[in-house]
Amino acid sequence: MKPKNTKFKKYHAVGLKQSFSYKTHLVYSNYGLAIKEPGIITAPQLESIILAVKRTLKRKAKIILRVFPHQSITKKPQEVRMGKGKGNVHQWQVSLKAGSVILEIDTLSQSLAKSALKVAANKLPYQTTIIT
Repeated sequence: MKPKNTKFKKYHAVGLKQSFSYKTHLVYSNYGLAIKEPGIITAPQLESIILAVKRTLKRKAKIILRVFPHQSITKKPQEVRMGKGKGNVHQWQVSLKAGSVILEIDTLSQSLAKSALKVAANKLPYQTTIIT
């Protein structure tokens, strides 16, 4: 999961901010997963969340992903000396503030949505809450 094109190939590292007031409400559905603390989620983590939720829901609900990894992370190869410029793009990430909604599930069954969101919460290294 990566963007098709960006303005720049490589970006500066982003500092984490504590919280904000927008992107904290459900917009498209009934149930959602929000993060409690500021943190960084990588593209492989997002893909594993989506896959786990799809397996739990079995096409009985609609999944809306509210975040996308737009920021590139660079990494120099092992055993390379210092200098000689910035490393190649290693992976993509999204930095989240506390209270932001990661994904939403649109379904009528409350038990199905809560079980799917619990599976998604177990895939993340941060504390999360289920929003209704």
